[in-house]
Amino acid sequence: MFVAAMGIEVDFRRVFESAPAALLVVDPDLRIVAASDAYLQATGTDRAMIMGRLIFDAFPDDPADPDADGVDNLRASLNRVRDNRVVDVMAIQKYPIVVPGRTDFETRYWAPMNSPVESPDGELLWIVHRAEDVTAYVQGQEDTLHAVLDSLDTAVVGCDSDGRAVLSNHIARDLFGLPPDAGPVDLWGQRFSHVAFSDPDGNAIAPDDLPVELLLRGEPVENMLVVAKGDRVAPRTLRVQGKPISDGGRLAAVLAVHEITRAQRAEQFKECGRQVAELLARADPADSLIKAATGLIGERLGWSAAEFWSVDQVGRVLRRSASWTAPEHQLPRELPDRLGKGIGIPGRAWKSNEPVWVADLDTDPAAAQQSRHWAPLRSALAVAIPSGALVLGVLVCYSDDPETPDDMRTTALTGLAAYLGEFLERRRADQFAAELEATRDEYIALVGHDLRTPLTLVQSYAEMMRDDPDMSAADRDDMLEVVHRRSGDLQVLIEKLLDVAGTRNGHITLQPRLVNLADLARAAAEQAERTSSRVTIDVNSPARVMINGDPGRLRNVVDELLHNALTWAPAGTVVGITAHADDHTAVLAVTNVGTRIPADEHARIFDLFYRTENTLHRGIPGNGLGLTLARAIVEQHGGTITVSEPEEATTTFIVRLPVT
Repeated sequence: MFVAAMGIEVDFRRVFESAPAALLVVDPDLRIVAASDAYLQATGTDRAMIMGRLIFDAFPDDPADPDADGVDNLRASLNRVRDNRVVDVMAIQKYPIVVPGRTDFETRYWAPMNSPVESPDGELLWIVHRAEDVTAYVQGQEDTLHAVLDSLDTAVVGCDSDGRAVLSNHIARDLFGLPPDAGPVDLWGQRFSHVAFSDPDGNAIAPDDLPVELLLRGEPVENMLVVAKGDRVAPRTLRVQGKPISDGGRLAAVLAVHEITRAQRAEQFKECGRQVAELLARADPADSLIKAATGLIGERLGWSAAEFWSVDQVGRVLRRSASWTAPEHQLPRELPDRLGKGIGIPGRAWKSNEPVWVADLDTDPAAAQQSRHWAPLRSALAVAIPSGALVLGVLVCYSDDPETPDDMRTTALTGLAAYLGEFLERRRADQFAAELEATRDEYIALVGHDLRTPLTLVQSYAEMMRDDPDMSAADRDDMLEVVHRRSGDLQVLIEKLLDVAGTRNGHITLQPRLVNLADLARAAAEQAERTSSRVTIDVNSPARVMINGDPGRLRNVVDELLHNALTWAPAGTVVGITAHADDHTAVLAVTNVGTRIPADEHARIFDLFYRTENTLHRGIPGNGLGLTLARAIVEQHGGTITVSEPEEATTTFIVRLPVT
């Protein structure tokens, strides 16, 4: 294939064939499709002999050697590459080849490695087989072997029959922290006495079952996964392969160790993302799904604990809305459930809208703002939950291992946070769409009844008075009174519609000032008691609950909630009003017993024009605008209004307003 760059055409096939490394390319069916000149020279073959043939037909085992296993080992390695799409580094292999010009086999030793080549869409195209001839070393030329081993990108360690490490390449020395003259295996055990070895499922591996010990007992090690976890060292996952050597030479066993921690984490992140996406596609309540997603992320990615903090847009603080801990772990008991912007680890992530790594919880200033006692937790990563430039919440994951800031984990957790942000935005958009559709239907019903009925009556009476000039003065006065009353009802309805629309769109300007919410509640209760003697109104509030707000508009809200409670409260019961505030939020609650809001109508209680079935059945007058207007006023103040769940014993409307 020729590729032009800067006016120069490069023949990449020729470049490949001239490469100094011994390289062979096979297709997914393991048929040879290309070979470098160095490979042909090393194996004593030519392209015409091997091209298009199965690799095992072109390079078979020595039929005179009943113990030959070169074909089986190579086949297993190629299958791992083909099935798992991973680079597979094989232990040094005894794999004889046919001597050119002769019919017998010549013993050769190779250091093979197999790598996948994928298309942009993930399809396996070829497998590249690299085979370094290490026969010279195995037969006694140690300097050559050391040079070859140091050229490999995997750790290799060779032991003699006494368990002494007689060779190791630079990657092995870096991986295990070995000096050039590494001591016997028992000294290795002392070196790694603080390291716990387990399989990927967390089951401890006994010392006698570690790869080195297995090899010294003559047992081969094939693709063994070992997780090494040391004191104040993050876990590392190792893929180990090895083979005992029984030819009487100096080497008794050789291990090839490839660290696959990053590759394993990448697969974990991918699978976790898929599971989170499936979870958030359910129709369950948003709060329960966020809680489940927090636990799923913590568990699947191997964290010790995880938290979800939601941004309270009213109080402008973070509130911890979900948390998860792994078995035998717990978060510090004194952790606050509320944090200001820039305070603590979650607050810092909220303020910066950037990932926050904490390598040492015991010494980090932001961590100290939450707790002074973090053990056994040692590190944390916090990411913001985005919605454009707005932050909806913060996801925090904790580890009991020291963690170094890692781009892979940062990117993965940021991606999962984006899933959560998209989910919350989608739920909000779905809610708005459903409300808009319901509003359209209710508006049609309003026009069809609340507007048309009085207009029809006004028009009919006007026509009767016009068509009957001899109508008595008394009858005419009665009709004019009805026309006047009905037109007044229409005017009130239209003004309320305009009020709702103006408030929701922000076209009606608030007149805010410092106001005592407790005084508003008491004044509204006194007026309501004068018009209703069926129930008692009990106000429970400190003398002062100060906020910035429009007193007239806020009084409208209290009056509407009281009117609603008095409408449904049975005679002889008590309607309660409570008001209180903390440093961030003021809360007003109006509670009554009586008929509950049905579960299927609960979500629509604040919708424009909506009236419950009980309201219609009992003939209670109204137009479904009161609670809508109350919500619009509260939201214009930067607050929220909610109603208690249908299964609760009382019906409580809760208004939350920012203190400032």
